[in-house]
Amino acid sequence: MIRAGVGLSTERDAVRAALEAGRRALSALDGAPPSWCVAFANSDHAAALPALLETLTQVTGTPYLAGCSGAGVIAEGREVERGPALGVLAVASDRLQATPFLFHDEGDGGFAAGLRLGQRLQASRGRNDLVLVWPDPLHVRPDRLLQGMGTHLEQVPVAGGAAAGHPMEAPTFQFSGTEIGTASVAGLRLGGALRHAVAVSQGCRPLGEPLRVTRAHQNLVFEVEDRPVLEVLRDRLPESLGEDPAAAAESLFVALLPEAGEVAVRPGEYLVRNILEADSDTGVLAISEHVEEGQYLLFALREPAAARHELGRVLASAVAERRARDIRFGLYFNCRARGRALYGTPGVDAAILSRALPGLPILGFFGNAEIAPLRGTNHLFTYTGVLVLVGEEPGDA
Repeated sequence: MIRAGVGLSTERDAVRAALEAGRRALSALDGAPPSWCVAFANSDHAAALPALLETLTQVTGTPYLAGCSGAGVIAEGREVERGPALGVLAVASDRLQATPFLFHDEGDGGFAAGLRLGQRLQASRGRNDLVLVWPDPLHVRPDRLLQGMGTHLEQVPVAGGAAAGHPMEAPTFQFSGTEIGTASVAGLRLGGALRHAVAVSQGCRPLGEPLRVTRAHQNLVFEVEDRPVLEVLRDRLPESLGEDPAAAAESLFVALLPEAGEVAVRPGEYLVRNILEADSDTGVLAISEHVEEGQYLLFALREPAAARHELGRVLASAVAERRARDIRFGLYFNCRARGRALYGTPGVDAAILSRALPGLPILGFFGNAEIAPLRGTNHLFTYTGVLVLVGEEPGDA
């Protein structure tokens, strides 16, 4: 049987934070010793991280610990984006195995780290296996990491989030046990009598139907549907954004469909990418992804109401998953551009999660990107919330 608990501490002292968060997580295990733990902390604890991890392994009684830094921590139905925060998930189960890991970048943007990670976990080919990853996006690019991992773990679902610091350009940290890294990727391989579901909640809504790219080069788009791309974009802009160029620049994105040649968008199944530049003189739109002619794309708008609605839609399915799969705990990887930055007030997503999944221990953090499987392929997501729900296969306890 899986027993799980989550603890949160906002203590500034790292040792006291580890004691408080660890004990709060353990209190839900009914005296069972934890098999493994996950911890997320913000940058306030970076300087004292060795003491924090040593204390946490002592109080939980397990060396099997993995985690990273975030721009905020989500635990106990709260989101802490300002000030010190430490969240801990403790799990006790003799049928669910966890293998923590930490791999360092080798100077190639994370491909070699992913390759070595895949080699280390290549026995993870069970139909229920799940790999959780928390890369440092300043050095280990999530897309390169997934490419490397896919060499050996092509069919294994991967979920997680890119570690973050505060401010945005601050170094991030990752850890496995008491080993600490930067420019690295940490995580867990989960296997055994495992059931899981991964759901993606988009933060941007499409503006109209998909458009066929008719002229492009690498990440530069010139025409869609045989019309200048910026002309089509202006036609699809809401009136309010047309009158406010600054707001339009912060809220507009491009979304790509996940499969080549796909012409219709399914709810929530698209990959949002940044618009790097819209040059009115040349009519060129530069985005943060290579685009092929013949591919379909969407324009997308980031707005609070759409994000709330989408999370509600996704959680309706998650509630059904919880009933069907006896879900015991969850992990939530939220884009740092959500939270207070999107809604203007803290705690919105955490409150929605708590209402939909009352009593379920959920731990998460605010990161720089998200990772999740979609239609059997692992993808890099942005501006999303990725919810991982974990339960246990039926069997003898």
